[in-house]
Amino acid sequence: MKRPGFLLISLGLSSVMFGCSQDDGAGGGPVEAASSSSSTTGPAVDPTASTPTTTESTDPSTTASLSTTTTSDFTTSDSSGESGSSTNADSSSSGATGGSTENCGNGVLDPGEECDDGYAGNSDTTGLCTMACKRPVCGDGLVWQDHENCDFGPNNNDTVYNGCTTECKFGPSCGDGLVQGPEECDAGEDNGSGEPTSEDGVACESACRFSANVVFVSSTVYTGKEVDGITGAHGHCTELATNAGLDNADNFKAFISAVGFTPAEHFVHSDIPYVRLDGIRLADNWTDLIQNGPNPGIVIDENGKPFMNGKVWTGTAPDGTMYLPEMTCAGWTSDSPALKGRVGRVSSDPHPTQWTSDLTVECVYPGRLLCFEQNE
Repeated sequence: MKRPGFLLISLGLSSVMFGCSQDDGAGGGPVEAASSSSSTTGPAVDPTASTPTTTESTDPSTTASLSTTTTSDFTTSDSSGESGSSTNADSSSSGATGGSTENCGNGVLDPGEECDDGYAGNSDTTGLCTMACKRPVCGDGLVWQDHENCDFGPNNNDTVYNGCTTECKFGPSCGDGLVQGPEECDAGEDNGSGEPTSEDGVACESACRFSANVVFVSSTVYTGKEVDGITGAHGHCTELATNAGLDNADNFKAFISAVGFTPAEHFVHSDIPYVRLDGIRLADNWTDLIQNGPNPGIVIDENGKPFMNGKVWTGTAPDGTMYLPEMTCAGWTSDSPALKGRVGRVSSDPHPTQWTSDLTVECVYPGRLLCFEQNE
């Protein structure tokens, strides 16, 4: 009876030893030994410890993948649930608010915000915090009420007409009381009132244009031939006015006469004043101009620069009619020494008639032109 028992004990020890030698050959740890024993002995192993996919797989990549998964699952299950949950929540929270303003308006100063006065307090026009949770500053493109007059953002400029300065104040513009840019005049709040800007001035319209016809003496001189006829004379006035940036440049004509054209016949007999570019009134209307002359003289050129004394080609009598046909340098087409032309005198104190008819000179003489704006 003892002999069989000894045999069974021996066989059991051999099985255990055989199992251990296989484990050592595979290089596995205690978990692997349990897996191998499970596949060999079957029911003798605890089912909860069985991981058959680990020992049955022969694909190295699959084994590595499964081993990694198992290790990850094991590590997670071994970790504290509170610790793992807290780490994930912190990471998610940081990604949602770091450097952004998606929580702007909640009344809490979150990362990326300069301020936050809540949904009711944030405003792009009033208050101390914008709808983007930024402090209002000049240049942000938002007009801060009671602090800024304007804000064009990156387009703020200190010199552009009708612009906004870098201090968020209105730049040069019609109505500021200063003559700037394309303006002829600027009476500020009195623009469009119909009242003269000064005792010797004229009224300024709401668009910063004279309520008058502009008159200037040309900055360029021409011989009788260079005047280039009546059409050429008008063309010179138009070109000069255009180059100077004058409003209504196409409607300037030369005060000059020849066969087929005289100011008396072809000029608009204006009911409004004539004015120099410096704002000084020359005459109240056409009748005043013809009867009394342009006082105190047409001595400002198209660029607003003074020209105090000189001669201007006119060929015209004081009443606006032609002086004499033979005194027009052959219709302003010749420089012949044998031909003459009638000139007027440019002066700050002109005689009522001399401004249009002063002397007769040779056509080679360099003279200027008087240019009148034509408006009803």
